[in-house]
Amino acid sequence: MNGFEALWATPAVQAIAWALLHFLWQGALVGLAAAGALALLGKRNAAVRYNVALGALLVLLACPAVTTLRMAGMGEEPVKENAGGEFVPAQAGEPGSTLPAPTSFAETSPIREALPTALPWVFGLWLAGVAALSIYHLGGWRLTRSLRYRGTRPVSGDLETRLRQLAGRMGIARAVALLESSAVPVPAVIGWLKPVILVPASALAGLSHLQLEAILAHELAHVRRHDYLVNLLQTVVETLLFYHPAVWWVSAQIRRERENCCDDLAVAVCGDRLGYARALANLEGLRAPSPRLAMAADGGSLVDRIRRLVGAPARDSRRSWLAGALALSLLPFGLTFNYERFSNPADDGASSGSAMESPASAPSRRPAEERRGTWSAQRQDDGRIHLRMRMRGTWGSWEESNSHPASAFKGLGAGPEVRFELPRDAGTFHFEGRFEGRKGTGFFTFEGNPAYVRQMGALGYPISDSRLMELALHDVSLDFVRQMKELGYGKASLDRLVEFKIHGVTPEFVRGMVNAGYRDLPADRLVEFRIHGVDPKVVQALSDAGYRDIPPERLVELRIHGVTPELIEELAKAGYRNLPPERLVEFRIHGIDGEFIRKAAARGYKNLSPEDLVELKILGQLDR
Repeated sequence: MNGFEALWATPAVQAIAWALLHFLWQGALVGLAAAGALALLGKRNAAVRYNVALGALLVLLACPAVTTLRMAGMGEEPVKENAGGEFVPAQAGEPGSTLPAPTSFAETSPIREALPTALPWVFGLWLAGVAALSIYHLGGWRLTRSLRYRGTRPVSGDLETRLRQLAGRMGIARAVALLESSAVPVPAVIGWLKPVILVPASALAGLSHLQLEAILAHELAHVRRHDYLVNLLQTVVETLLFYHPAVWWVSAQIRRERENCCDDLAVAVCGDRLGYARALANLEGLRAPSPRLAMAADGGSLVDRIRRLVGAPARDSRRSWLAGALALSLLPFGLTFNYERFSNPADDGASSGSAMESPASAPSRRPAEERRGTWSAQRQDDGRIHLRMRMRGTWGSWEESNSHPASAFKGLGAGPEVRFELPRDAGTFHFEGRFEGRKGTGFFTFEGNPAYVRQMGALGYPISDSRLMELALHDVSLDFVRQMKELGYGKASLDRLVEFKIHGVTPEFVRGMVNAGYRDLPADRLVEFRIHGVDPKVVQALSDAGYRDIPPERLVELRIHGVTPELIEELAKAGYRNLPPERLVEFRIHGIDGEFIRKAAARGYKNLSPEDLVELKILGQLDR
């Protein structure tokens, strides 16, 4: 028996091999869950998205560790000695094997039967991959450490003073060294216990003092957040689980959101979002590959980071290959693994004639309490009724709160004992309880409308029983669906239709935007318009102020930064007419308005160019 055979005979090694195989489907599920969570978060705080991605990476690392311990405890796939004195894996159903005897197609497939023989190769290839990546990363680590000493020299005392001031403002107590380097293309931070920021000579010469200070704030943000350690953890996980695409995707999300977090910290310290974005744009010209273990200011996509900083809509970054890769990773689950037996090994002797019931084939069953919820309501001064509905059940919980006209309710009396209904196309909510004075409470039930299901199916929307209540809650009526279909949104999903209703994307709103010159807008853009208050009245007001045919993304940007027709008129009276939209946004970011311009003129700063006005505001000359 050679050395590898002796290693393979170790139960721990066999458990690791099985864990590596099971990680294919485990990692796919974690990756899909992380992608779903990040999609739900949308454009929320970068720190939240970062924490979600980092949590997913830790779960990915824990999956094979937990599976290895479980496999070792179960003694799955032990070895036996054959007639020739060689050690080979014990087959399913043989004495000494804890594998269940084959009882289904998945377990008797050729792949399933070949797995025990192939497992030593799986472990061997994994071990070789880990070794190769470890050598590669070790070389990168040595190269990164050498950057501290290779081609470096001290920077000016003024720059060191500014770095210490920045560190103090960011709450960094430990010393951070600053060196000029000829070996790095962009500023980068190296080390954790004794961090060093390396700044290339090109950056010192090519960036203004304010821009260089903003970039240094970004690097100090890495120090404050201990990103160097997290980056090392990522490298370890990528090395151990290199064969799974979900690991690389989640790790990429961490690196992207890490840069966004540091951008936010840098902007918070410097107070100039647009100036920081310009500094990043200037860095794009200096961009070149940086050592993997160094935290460089050009990390991630600079274009996406700049768009995020100025509030422009993000580019469409769908990763269609990810879903395919993760779906393929799930294939071994169906071919090699009976989850019910893995979870309950004591059930291996159960009758093979019974199969786990498939959700697709099982009838739709809901506990009685799932259709019964509670409500509370309050009559408002305008005659409307604010209604709050809650449900708690084994299939999940939800709460909905909305204001309805009193005419929307059928049979609602003065009280105190009340029985009334809220009819919708998708079904009817039946309420009963007490209404004393202006407040009411009680229970409600929901009754779906089969005719709605049939008509929605004819419109191309097959409706499950579980979705009827959601569609009724948001009043996704047949007329609404038909009108949106006529307006060109017939391919919108049910989720999109619900989103339209939540954000007030009505057929009237769409027609108004068409009349204002914005036709065939994507569904995402319609929702974005409603979220940021872009409507036909706003478009008309901007048109009256001289701003016509503004691109949709620029309209959103103007609204985000509060560029109003009143501001445009105020600036025009101060002598600044026909400013481009991006200049208006810049003025709003820095707080330049008619009052500031008049104050500047009173101090002798008259007839300044827009660029000089921005610089005057940034330097704070009027505050002295």
